[in-house]
Amino acid sequence: MFGMVCPFVDRDSEIGVLRKAYEGRPSLVVAYGRRRVGKSRLLREFVSRLAGKVVYYTAAPSSHSVNLRQMAEQAASVLGPELGLGSWGSADSLLRVIHRLGAEVVVIDEFTFWVRAYPGVVGEIQRFVDEYLPGTSMVLALSGSLVGVMEGRVLGGGAPLFGRASVVLKLGPLSFSHLKYFLPGMMPEDRVRVYALVGGIPHYLCMLRGSTSLREVVEALIRPGSPLLTEKELTLSMEVREPHTYYSILSAIARGYDTLTRIAQYAGIPVSHVSKYLSVLEFLGVVRRDVPLFGKRGRYVISDAPLRTVFTLLEPLRSLIELEQWGRVREAVTKRIDSYTSRAWEDLVRKHLLETHAEQGYTVVGRLVHKGIEVDAAVVNPETREVIVAEAKWSTLSSSEAGKLRRDALVKAAKIVPRGYVVRDAYVYARGVEGVERPEWLITPADMG
Repeated sequence: MFGMVCPFVDRDSEIGVLRKAYEGRPSLVVAYGRRRVGKSRLLREFVSRLAGKVVYYTAAPSSHSVNLRQMAEQAASVLGPELGLGSWGSADSLLRVIHRLGAEVVVIDEFTFWVRAYPGVVGEIQRFVDEYLPGTSMVLALSGSLVGVMEGRVLGGGAPLFGRASVVLKLGPLSFSHLKYFLPGMMPEDRVRVYALVGGIPHYLCMLRGSTSLREVVEALIRPGSPLLTEKELTLSMEVREPHTYYSILSAIARGYDTLTRIAQYAGIPVSHVSKYLSVLEFLGVVRRDVPLFGKRGRYVISDAPLRTVFTLLEPLRSLIELEQWGRVREAVTKRIDSYTSRAWEDLVRKHLLETHAEQGYTVVGRLVHKGIEVDAAVVNPETREVIVAEAKWSTLSSSEAGKLRRDALVKAAKIVPRGYVVRDAYVYARGVEGVERPEWLITPADMG
């Protein structure tokens, strides 16, 4: 499975945006998102479709002078020795020469590594964008994995490039329906388990491509050298100071300590400080505060799938991992996979419920909770004040069991929604269904792509 070429999946809209930026050049393009979400693949796919000269440089976490020298070397391999490989004083002077030698597109991938090593490079890029780029027919594309650096030091208010980009793409994970392109031989319910483990992160899906069973997936993810084992270090230590504090907070959430006070108690951090750390994690897209529809009291959940897997499934097995007891680790993960997937199944159901009803005006999604009564998923049409609900059960149901769940969901929802709202319909989502025939309101993984 590791030698297979990975498909380029579901980035057609992004490719279209980049194509328009190219046709309307000069343009400054910025693409960013969490590690392994497919930014480099997107940009490489885009430039591979162009006929003009492209300089593609991947920045290093090195000094300014080293990055300038290496970028010049990369440009010379495309544009010829006329560029010269002497020392360069600034990024803007190098970019001017690169353009004069015929480059139509310049990509600086992992730009945030360069910024973190030498923040002044953003000002040099600003000078090029303000003073030189408008008189060219060139595209300058910047890409980065450090979300905090990109949004704070490059694009944010007061940052040198604030308001200057023609296109800003923040890439997110692929949706569940796209997993079939990576795992066509896998049963739909096993694809749900994969989605629970790694979400829609292309790097992991490419790693797993060709797998046909859950056993193969677990073996691929839990082995010496697996990137999943270093996920928390690479994702968090590069983004935040005091990573150990963030590890403690995420460990608390993974163990069910999901309110501000309980997180503080578990992590041993003053409550007054915890909110600051949680705000950073929300900003980075690692956690989110899940507030029920029509409610106020929320809970914190880990929203990044690979990190959720690391902190929920792998952290409790850290001693076995350090002893390299891989067989025992895989066995423990496999035993817990269905209870773990059941939580992710509820999130997936909410997404699917919204996707399938958005065109009808249902634009708000969440869960319903009130005085001990809960419905797993609901979508709301704010204009008509209509609500559609769903229960999510990661189990195989009989028709009678599913019917009772649907009836109960309608009754519970009617008690929870505020006066003036109407519950129009209810669905049941299940891992499987006994029997051949089933009603349209009973959804399984096979119906979700």
